[in-house]
Amino acid sequence: MPRWTFETTPDTLSKAEKDTLAKAITDNYVNLDIPAFLVNVFFHENRIGTFYSGGKTPPNTVFFGIDHAARSFASEEARLSFIDSVNTIVEPILGPKGVKWEYNIYQHPADSWRVNGMIPPVQQEEIWKQWMDKDAAVRYGAYTDTDSG
Repeated sequence: MPRWTFETTPDTLSKAEKDTLAKAITDNYVNLDIPAFLVNVFFHENRIGTFYSGGKTPPNTVFFGIDHAARSFASEEARLSFIDSVNTIVEPILGPKGVKWEYNIYQHPADSWRVNGMIPPVQQEEIWKQWMDKDAAVRYGAYTDTDSG
């Protein structure tokens, strides 16, 4: 978590554009102290006739959802800053192509999120730093809400 899921029609985005988006999205979260391995980006290409916008199959439309569970926005300023970062990431690729793009940001309860069965140690700085440094889920023992880690 986070997870970005792009819904497009075929060939709206090239492989190079997808690579660029995925890297920029990942870098954005790493700059917010989220380990890269937790950043997931999906590109779902929906064949013509299975994706509609305005009652029509759009040739140049991208919809994406952004799911967060690790953290909530600490303030309105943080929320707006994040939205600016999203726009900065996608506009250089989608804007020049004349693509209509739309997105939603969803914040899920952190207490329902697990990685390899563990409660991610977001509030435990020492362990979270290990996750950042190793770019992997380091086993630390907190598998349920009642475990102490």
